[in-house]
Amino acid sequence: MLKYLLLKISRKILQMQIDFSNLESHLNHKINDYNLFEHALTHSSVGKTNSKGIKHNNERLEFLGDRVLNFTIADLIYKQFPDKPEGFLSKMHSALVSQTTLAEIAKQIKLDELIQLGKGEAMSGGAQKPTILSDAMESILAAYYIDSSFEDAQNFIIKYWTPWMEKVELKDPKSRLQEILQQNGLSLPEYDVVDERGPAHERVFVIKVSTSDGRFAMAEGLSKQEAQQNSARKLVQILENKMKMKNK
Repeated sequence: MLKYLLLKISRKILQMQIDFSNLESHLNHKINDYNLFEHALTHSSVGKTNSKGIKHNNERLEFLGDRVLNFTIADLIYKQFPDKPEGFLSKMHSALVSQTTLAEIAKQIKLDELIQLGKGEAMSGGAQKPTILSDAMESILAAYYIDSSFEDAQNFIIKYWTPWMEKVELKDPKSRLQEILQQNGLSLPEYDVVDERGPAHERVFVIKVSTSDGRFAMAEGLSKQEAQQNSARKLVQILENKMKMKNK
């Protein structure tokens, strides 16, 4: 009885420290285990460990959430596009589970306001970093699955990811950038590593892409290739917006 009361009190305290009401609204679910969701929102920079010396962060939940997301998206697009070839399905899947898509959905449900970060990471704007946002999104999916059911987690994914089927780009951003530059008589873009940070198992690369007429964009990724794609995507958006304004 005492153990139950202490657990109930600790849950109330945690609920007061982190306002889960908005997240519960997006999930359409009343959270049972607030500690689980607090765990899902705790970045490795916090540096907590439990009594057994196990790190108290969202890395393990991220692993599980990644699997829940990948299966659900594969199942969804297989049924949604019965006449499309494997190549199309593969590209669509990659775009829907990309860091960019996850980070945008994380911001849509305001995870950036809930993520628990170490002081240094928080001061450097960690709550807005795509890598941290996407990891938190996967962790929340795992927590939802554990706290509710696989079916409920799937329904949440279907609700929030389906609109992105019309938004995602199936053309490689680097190829699209090259195409735009060639159409405008410019030479190929240059990609340079401007920063590397994080531990060896979670390295983050910052890449700057530049054009011969002085335009540039920077983005990060968990590999140089991913960072190049993300920076190319940013520059494509800049150039396409400029072309739209010019044609008005």
